[in-house]
Amino acid sequence: VEDDTTFEWESLGEPLFIFSYTAMVVGRQCMALSLLALQVFSPGVQKMLQQHNTNSYLMNCDEEAVGFAQTCICETTKAFVRCFAPVSIIVALVVAAQLILCQRLFYIMLRCGVLVDFKNLSPFKDPLFWWVLLNGVCAMSHFVFHMLVVQQMHIGKDNLQKVIDSLKQDSFFFGLPSIVYVLFLYLSYDVEWLLLPLSKFWESDPEWAQKTSFEMAFVTERAACKTVLQDATCIQDVADAIALQSLDRGVELQRADSLTTNNAARPTRNAFVPEARQQKAKQAHISRRQVVSVPAQTPRNYFVERAWISRLLSDSQLVAQDRKCRTFYFAWVIWMCLTSFMCLAAVAAVILQLKNDIEDIIAGHGEEYICVAIVGTNVLAMIVVACYYVGDLVFP
Repeated sequence: VEDDTTFEWESLGEPLFIFSYTAMVVGRQCMALSLLALQVFSPGVQKMLQQHNTNSYLMNCDEEAVGFAQTCICETTKAFVRCFAPVSIIVALVVAAQLILCQRLFYIMLRCGVLVDFKNLSPFKDPLFWWVLLNGVCAMSHFVFHMLVVQQMHIGKDNLQKVIDSLKQDSFFFGLPSIVYVLFLYLSYDVEWLLLPLSKFWESDPEWAQKTSFEMAFVTERAACKTVLQDATCIQDVADAIALQSLDRGVELQRADSLTTNNAARPTRNAFVPEARQQKAKQAHISRRQVVSVPAQTPRNYFVERAWISRLLSDSQLVAQDRKCRTFYFAWVIWMCLTSFMCLAAVAAVILQLKNDIEDIIAGHGEEYICVAIVGTNVLAMIVVACYYVGDLVFP
């Protein structure tokens, strides 16, 4: 495990590949969402792109034309249309950060003889996914409501054609990009599809792969997430710390599982470290007593699910001593600065919309109260998520 041979698959864990690949995948989604936001918030841009009336794709919430009840529904659903793109951009950046961290940790640990098994997070257990889904469904309801109103108002021979044209326009403008984004977000919760296939691990050097597999430690994310580094100066130290601490923690988790599950069921094993690997770690002056000792301050619970990886890879002593860790850390800080700017832009766009809605209330438009409540709630949620996102991943 300690040899200096560089295998072809290791490039998949290098900062240049990870950040460029993530930027390509997530960047396409953010560009589509940014285009939606520009069309919603900037009538000039929408006019330039569609060469139609600036409000042709959104319903005109005119009380005199459609009535008070329909106007309230129109303004309410339109508020979700305006919030969907900025909210989705922030959530996409949170997901992208977790993909980067998982890929980096997986490849550097695999090279050091530790296989990390990431748990499959269900998007339906993540409030961020439900947040996006709620905004998306309510936003789509605006266009459905728009078509129903159009069908009622246009009773001539061209009625059916107007509805069809409206459906095509709305689908192109909002529906298709939104559905594609939600599908992308759903698939992003399974990080393992991005990782190295077993055949590629053996392909580069079968002899090395066989030797490494014999001594390889297996740890689940559940056991590894509370690893504490002490005097780590290289990536190998991190691997040994994860392996040995996870071994003891895995026993505790297995004992706890056996008490909460059916006696007939076999508790899941959270860590396995071969004796040969344990001996190597001890020879590297990382004794079990030193590794397992708990610091006086217990690590906090993170808002971002995989911020524990950032805590390990951003360890000050490790960054100072290890060149590869230092390179990744600087790239990570630059990435987070760029994404923080995008979060700020998304929040600013919704705040400006909130300001306009409050001015409409002052001007006497009572139906805007619900709109202000919806936009204001989304603004507060965006600020909280963005702040915790930066706090967890940049200042772990």
